[in-house]
Amino acid sequence: MPMSRDQTQSKYFQLYTNSKRLAWDPAAIDLSRDAADWALMRRDFATEDYARQMHQLCAFFHAGEESVTSTLAPLLGAVARLKLGVDIECYLTSQIYEEAKHFEFFTRYFHEVLGEETASLLGELTPAPQAVLIDELDATTDRVRSETDTVKLRAALVEAVTHYMGVVEAMLARTGYVGASDALAARNWLPGLQEGFRLIRRDEGRHVSFGIHFLRDMTRLHPELIPVVQQTFERHLPNVLATVQAFYYPHPIVDLDKLTQYALDAYEQFMGAIGLSDVEDAPLTSELEQGTPA
Repeated sequence: MPMSRDQTQSKYFQLYTNSKRLAWDPAAIDLSRDAADWALMRRDFATEDYARQMHQLCAFFHAGEESVTSTLAPLLGAVARLKLGVDIECYLTSQIYEEAKHFEFFTRYFHEVLGEETASLLGELTPAPQAVLIDELDATTDRVRSETDTVKLRAALVEAVTHYMGVVEAMLARTGYVGASDALAARNWLPGLQEGFRLIRRDEGRHVSFGIHFLRDMTRLHPELIPVVQQTFERHLPNVLATVQAFYYPHPIVDLDKLTQYALDAYEQFMGAIGLSDVEDAPLTSELEQGTPA
């Protein structure tokens, strides 16, 4: 059955359309200067350990992008089983493609610049990011995949979207990309990595925007799901904060206090945007709209 005119004009279909318009190729990013910058960071800033910090940050990004690439498909399947709309299915299809591109970019960056085999990267994950990015996200999406009861499936899907687009993307990914981008731009280092961050952040803006609209729609239609959203954030908040603090070094390349506050603000603004908090959501909404033009 073709989509209705209303579906082709929905926010979800607009996000899908923006994904097509703003497509990019990880293989096309110029990394020619990054190897020289990486050697400089290792040679001239050994005391500050900047190279080690950036390596750890990229390892976290790589693991996170691999995890979300493999765990998004069950959400798409649940939307189809619940008959929530082909426009939502179109959008989620585009996000799966984008997550695969992000994973490809970091895989390429490790191979061509950092010189590490990707198989060793999971050893860089401390318990908090291992839990929130991989283990608990896998468990959440496994419940979505296996649930057969409609009411329980709806609740599992809301939990998964909250975990995925709210906790992982709005709080963790945006925080990490902002911190890393600011640190590299201030020093004019690793322009290829900076460009990758810029493009990934733009994609992540659409992903978070989807999460906001989806959870707002679902909690308005089914108010009994509001506690699911609230409890999901509360359950994962300690691991989010511990993940940020995993980048504590004597000479941190990123401002950890600033990033911790950024993550907490993202949580409050996300809740405000979906109508579950009185906190002003304007900073988050403004940033997302800049990355998702109509």
